[in-house]
Amino acid sequence: MRRYLIVRVKEDGKLELPLDVAYEVGLVKGAYFLVEADTDIKEMHIERIALPGKELVEIELVIEDKPGVLAKVSGALGRLGVNILFNEAEELETLGLSAFVAIVDVSGSKVTPEELEKVLGSIEEVKEVKVLRVQ
Repeated sequence: MRRYLIVRVKEDGKLELPLDVAYEVGLVKGAYFLVEADTDIKEMHIERIALPGKELVEIELVIEDKPGVLAKVSGALGRLGVNILFNEAEELETLGLSAFVAIVDVSGSKVTPEELEKVLGSIEEVKEVKVLRVQ
């Protein structure tokens, strides 16, 4: 159900939501949210991507822009027991490349971020890899 709320900023950078709304959307201690902020139009969107207890990693790739590459990447993640929670890909102009960003949960996997970076980097169509633990 969609609700519209007017909330007042209590302190610079801090919004306070009614408790019932916070619980409904999973705004609880330890949860992870993706905040997309567009400073040009002064707008932001907030989306819950994980409840507490997850171990999140951000993956940034530059890959060849051709069919099957994302299947190879997601297949490698699946074989490692890594769960994709959010992803986005964007074509990089006329370079024949795409930028791929994903937030993944590694709590069900025994792979370290360094090992994950090595596996993804071994895929022929992956040109650049960065793997960062989300704090």
